[in-house]
Formats: sequence, C-alpha cells, structure tokens
Amino acid sequence: MKSISLSFSTLLASFILGVSFIIGSVLIINQDQGQRNGTLNQTTEQESLLANKVLLTLKETATYLGMSEDQVMSIIKTEQGSLNAFHHFEGKMFPFIKVQDQMYVSRVELELWIQDASSNHRRYIDGVMQ
Repeated sequence: MKSISLSFSTLLASFILGVSFIIGSVLIINQDQGQRNGTLNQTTEQESLLANKVLLTLKETATYLGMSEDQVMSIIKTEQGSLNAFHHFEGKMFPFIKVQDQMYVSRVELELWIQDASSNHRRYIDGVMQ
C-alpha cells in the first residue's frame, strides 16, 4: 500500500512539473512574440510618419536611408566640395535646405536623388566622390 501511495505521489508530482514546464514555455513564447510585435509596430509607425512628411530632419533622413547621420553629412559635404572645386555638379545633388542651424531634406526630391545616384553608380569614399 505504501509503495502504491509513493508511486502515485511521484506520478502526480511529475505530471504537475510537466504541466508547469509547458505553461511556462507558452508564457515565454507569447511574451517574446508580444515584444517583437511591439517593435514591428513602432517601426511601421515610424515609416508611416516619415512617408507623410514633406521635409525630413537629418536624423529622419538617415533613418529613412538606413544610414548614420555622419554618412548623410559626408555625402552632403562631398557633393558641396565637388561643386565648390569644379563650379558644376554632374547629376542631381543631395536635396537639403538649411533653416538657421537645422538641415531639412525634401522626401520627394530625396527619392529622385536616390534614383540618380544609384543609376550613375556614385561612390562616396573618404570625402571624395568617385
């Protein structure tokens, strides 16, 4: 009798432990998916906000292009340096305007610049356009 009671207790404890593992795993998976969905929702919100803006800040432009702000500034400086050195620029220049100390980029013109820079295979290396 004692043996049957002990094996039943062991079986019940094993069952409870197994159910606990399953429930814990399901909770962890659901929490992880919720965090991923939250990140995706934030990214989607940012993209829709950027798509509706006419002018983008330098930070928004960098995000839109998938670059750092330093890389965007390097492109602007490189193109300006080329214009100053040769007094002309072949193709479409990076579309920015400066209001006091803030730089803004036309989203529509940025799309055209991307097409032009891509089709001409421009390379920006160490402050020089090649």
